[in-house]
Amino acid sequence: MRELYIQGKGKMDCEGILGMLLGLGAEPEKIQENLEIRFSFPVKIEVTKVSGKEYSARIITEAREKIGLDRAEKYFAGQRGKKGIDSKVSEMAVMLWQASNMPAGTPFLKLAGEGTSLVSLSALAEAMELLGFSQCRVWELEEGLGAGEGGLVPSNEIMRILEKSSLPVNFSCQKEENLTPGSAAFLAAYGKPAGETGRKEIRDWACGVSWEKENSGIIRGVILEEKQDIPADEREKDRVQVLETNVDDCSGEQLGYAIDRLMKAGALDASCFPIFMKKGRPAYMLQVICKKEKQEELENIIFRETTSIGLRRYEENRRILPRSFEEITLRDGHKVKIKICCHHGEKFFYPEYDTVRQVCEETGRPYRSVYDEAAALAGGYSNDI
Repeated sequence: MRELYIQGKGKMDCEGILGMLLGLGAEPEKIQENLEIRFSFPVKIEVTKVSGKEYSARIITEAREKIGLDRAEKYFAGQRGKKGIDSKVSEMAVMLWQASNMPAGTPFLKLAGEGTSLVSLSALAEAMELLGFSQCRVWELEEGLGAGEGGLVPSNEIMRILEKSSLPVNFSCQKEENLTPGSAAFLAAYGKPAGETGRKEIRDWACGVSWEKENSGIIRGVILEEKQDIPADEREKDRVQVLETNVDDCSGEQLGYAIDRLMKAGALDASCFPIFMKKGRPAYMLQVICKKEKQEELENIIFRETTSIGLRRYEENRRILPRSFEEITLRDGHKVKIKICCHHGEKFFYPEYDTVRQVCEETGRPYRSVYDEAAALAGGYSNDI
């Protein structure tokens, strides 16, 4: 499965992000055409290749007026085939309005022009759509922290936008403001914390640079894809030991305790299966999966904590899906660890039991409620919660 990862150094504005997305293959002519259809006035996208993989982009229009939230949302009333774009641009517009702390009818956002505008936000959404991404992963952002010419850095507007996101931010004692309201809104609407990338290959990358000469920065977008082919030597390494024993005079409580001890000692898995032994005696088969280096320690636990007087052991190859882990933040601020597995281009999100249980114990929430919210947030379906 393809994923877009974004990192930035210095100034990050809408035009720099657009330059990066165009460098990754979003067609400026198609974006320009879609913008003119939506807004009914001429729009030109000027692209400059700064160097090998660095691009600058600028949106040129004649419109300069400011508009309120009510008019902004009229442009996104659910055009056919544009539902995803409409939702994202409306989300960004609402973020900017809330951050401006103005009444709904008050003009707060430029319709078009340089910097943050409704047209620039729409261009970013169109580019993401053309590239086939509904979200992106964002590495830790950099932002100034101090006093600038216009007051505190970052501005109250940007702080209000960032607090609605789950993105990690590194504040440093510099006076420059790296993010703009538009770039902050884009990253908050599309971005998720990068977390661990797992085992991936680079498919493409490009950089976008700001048109502004002062405090210029660079934004890099990297498209990563799950590695499908595991080298033979690595497949050979993924072997496990299987330990099995049959017991017919061991209580369920004792077996439960033994499984707990085995897992804490490093077993990959431990299970019990009901079986019938000779003379029709009901019994259990205890099966443990482990790495070679843990085998002897786990065998000793089996002999110590069960009534077993002998066990079977053999080696098996196993196939496992690529997986990575990340930590997401629930709406109430609690954190849950997520296991992410990939297969044939699809991603599956599994909240880890221990962290879900901890949230339930601390909040009194039902297990399924915490589990479903965590899985939805990890998969980018927060609007469906």
